[in-house]
Amino acid sequence: MNNYRINIPKSIIPLIIIAVVLSILRVIIWGKFSFVYILWNILLAFIPFIISSLLLSFSKAEKFNKIIFVIGIFIWILFIPNAPYIITDFIHLGEVRAVPLIFDVFLLFSSATAGLILGFYSLFNIEQIIRAKNSPRITSIIMSLILLMISFGMYLGRFLRFNSWDIFINHLSVIKNIWKIFSEPSGRIEAYLYTLLFFLFLVLSYKSWKYSNIRQNQ
Repeated sequence: MNNYRINIPKSIIPLIIIAVVLSILRVIIWGKFSFVYILWNILLAFIPFIISSLLLSFSKAEKFNKIIFVIGIFIWILFIPNAPYIITDFIHLGEVRAVPLIFDVFLLFSSATAGLILGFYSLFNIEQIIRAKNSPRITSIIMSLILLMISFGMYLGRFLRFNSWDIFINHLSVIKNIWKIFSEPSGRIEAYLYTLLFFLFLVLSYKSWKYSNIRQNQ
């Protein structure tokens, strides 16, 4: 277990500090608790990052339990949409008029950026695992499918209000709503539209992040 390491990206620490400080100031100055949930969202973004870090270390071991590994991947898939999901919280801007809009912009921007960075590190951990056993082309296809599932998960979370753990405690409702999306496509055009929009954003931003990080490490 000594080889299982979780290195928290230093780049997100200032962003999290800003988000925490601004959230506290928002309560102290204006007495508004409406954005405190953002700190919970940041915590949720850490879960897939921690899981992916452990899986990456786990995959490098000479012997590992495949069942535990598959379970870990499954849980990671359920929670990874929480990382980029924070960007959708921008729809709440301006709802509380007592708080200056620019204040909430900085709060949401710092939180969303921290979530995205955690998500990208998490994706990169999983990509390394996949790349170790597959060709670059297969790896690219699998990663695209993962990003598509994340995008669909973001839609389910933002518009149908499902959480990652609903698959365990409310699975019938989750399955029913997903089935309705694909069985009645004409009535759920927004599901395809927003999933595609999230997908394009994640693909482009992840490639940009990965390229800049690879350049820095060369």
